[in-house]
Order: sequence, then structure tokens, then C-alpha cells
Amino acid sequence: MMLKVPVLIISALVLILVAATVFKQYQRKILWSAAIVLFVGTLLLIGFGVIYPVGETRPNLPALTGIIMALVGAAALASTAEKLHFRNKGKQNEKIAQDPLYEQASNEAERVILTERLDTELARKIFARAIEAGFMEENGAHYKWKLSKALLAYMCGRIYCGDKSEYSDSDEKSFWKYGSSGFFPDTELSTLFGQSELGQSRQNRKDLTVPQKSHKIDKLFE
Repeated sequence: MMLKVPVLIISALVLILVAATVFKQYQRKILWSAAIVLFVGTLLLIGFGVIYPVGETRPNLPALTGIIMALVGAAALASTAEKLHFRNKGKQNEKIAQDPLYEQASNEAERVILTERLDTELARKIFARAIEAGFMEENGAHYKWKLSKALLAYMCGRIYCGDKSEYSDSDEKSFWKYGSSGFFPDTELSTLFGQSELGQSRQNRKDLTVPQKSHKIDKLFE
């Protein structure tokens, strides 16, 4: 009699684990359901007096052993359910990450996408040449500019506003002249390059000498 209850509990746990192994799709539900039933059932049996942990004069060792094993078994089933769930979830995520379509989608999500206002044929051409020349590079969904902010504002002014460099024979210097288009997409460009106040940088150089090394930018437009 003393071994009857523990043997029944162990047998039940083995059957539950076998069922969870066979029906892998429902592993978590099976283990959690069994854990809850075992835990609540044990408490109910104690509460309704079906099981007596303590006899009239001394502890009921078979009953106490069965109760402890049942509670420990319930905890073990719940713990196993979560461990298997996280392990299966990790394998699933790893499998998805190795999927070529997933990898392609991830790469596309990290590529630079120009807004409608910035997406012009000239912009795409100049940006590509600037990357090739090493002046900037793609950094996730943004561009990282490697030269001065004034040169970036100068390049963007040439692209989107038609700005140009005019050489003065009398001063023997080149001056930054605004183009025919007065709108400079400051907000979009600041977001795209992670730079602040590009429009102000352009405004500060109006009709003044072009930035140092501006000839490097001019070559991109040739």
C-alpha cells in the first residue's frame, strides 16, 4: 500500500510525457493541463478528506509521499512545458532566419529608401557616385556622410535646387549661387543623413565662397 500511490503517480507522469512526445504540436497544452489537473486535484482530494496526510496518532506516510510527489510532479510538468516551448520557439525562429525570403526581406528593410520628394533621377545618380567616391555610405536605412556638413549642404543644394559654383575673375574665387528652385527639403535630408540644420548650413553660405574641397562635389556632376 505504501508504494501504491507513488507508483500510480509515476505511471501517470510517464503516460503524460509519452502523450506530449507523440503529440508534439500540443506539447505545451498537454503538459500544462496535466500539471493543473494534478495540482488542483491533489488539493481537492485533501480538502474533501479523500486523502488524510495525518492519521489519528501519526503522519500518514503513504499519503504524504503521494501528495509531495503529486505537487512536485505538477511543478515539473509546468517547468518542462515552458522549457520545451522556448526551445521549439528558438528552433522555429532560427529556421525562419535561415529562410532566403526572410533574409531578403530583412536586407530590404535595412536599405535606404528615398522619400517621394527626394527620389529623383539626379539624386540617385549623384548619391551612387558619392558612395563610389567614398564620400558617404549606407548605414541601415540612412546615409552616413563622411565629409563636412557644408559640403553635404552644397551637394544637396546642387541636386534639389540647382545651386552652382560661379567663379569671379575679379575676386579669383568661386561663389555659391542659388539655383532657380528655392525649396530645399531640409527635414527629409536631415533625416536621411542624420544631420541637423542642413538648410541653415546652406543659407549661411549664400553668395559666399563655396566650401573647401567643393571641387570634389562638382566632379560628381560632370
